[in-house]
Amino acid sequence: MTTYRPMPRFETGPVEVGNNLFAYLQWNGGWGISNAGFLVSDSSLMVIDALMAPSMAHEFVRSMRDISNAPFSHLINTHSHPDHTNGNQFIEGAEIIAHENCRDEMLQAKSLKAINGRGDKPGWIQDAWWNELENVDIVLPTTTYSEKMSLMYGSTEVELLHYGPAHTLGDTLVYFPESKILFTGDLAFFYAMPLCRGNMPNWVKICEIIDDMDVDLIIPGHGPTGGKRELQDMQEFMQFMVKEVQECFKNGMSEEEADKAIDIGDWAKWPEAERKTMNISNLYSTFQSQ
Repeated sequence: MTTYRPMPRFETGPVEVGNNLFAYLQWNGGWGISNAGFLVSDSSLMVIDALMAPSMAHEFVRSMRDISNAPFSHLINTHSHPDHTNGNQFIEGAEIIAHENCRDEMLQAKSLKAINGRGDKPGWIQDAWWNELENVDIVLPTTTYSEKMSLMYGSTEVELLHYGPAHTLGDTLVYFPESKILFTGDLAFFYAMPLCRGNMPNWVKICEIIDDMDVDLIIPGHGPTGGKRELQDMQEFMQFMVKEVQECFKNGMSEEEADKAIDIGDWAKWPEAERKTMNISNLYSTFQSQ
């Protein structure tokens, strides 16, 4: 098992990580508290993700406007989860780009909300957000891709990459090859326990792909910026979980029995360690479908 490393203090808000390229970081990366980013060109702004609560999105927009008044041209949704897409409506005028599965997942969520209403407040949603979220409109991506999409912003190349189901069914890596910077969305959680709603064995393979990429800096979906060492910390945890849960599954143990039997050691000190149970459930579903 890996040595536990507590989350370091880190700068929040807009942080310039490359030439006119900014990460937008939120402390402490917990449930619903995600990162975003933006690229400033001479004539427009390209945005990466749009955050959870309207108040978060408004502050994000204000921070971008402190740097540039250029219009929004594109918004990239790295995946479908609301802490990355609820703010879509506030990135006004932008063409929204995502993987085709991301759009499908968002459409399903929009349909379920229309049919069932809000329902009860999930435990992970902070009380302060609940009233805000009532008026969120799920704004769907307008452009989708299947495997890879390349964009040019002036002289800056941006690659959108999809390598199959992992955190969700429609995850996108946003890669800036010239500056060797990668925005992962929730394909990376740094100093916190990852959550899988897609396919964890394939997620491990995607970590291996990233490890082979020419990348110097990674902006995760949650937590501080980092590099391949932090990614490997997460990968080691997921490899351990896949191995241990698969063994429990093969031995005919129930999910509850597996949860009790698997000792994650120092990883239990990570924030959101309750996700262990959710990850076991997801892995059981994965193994049952094979």
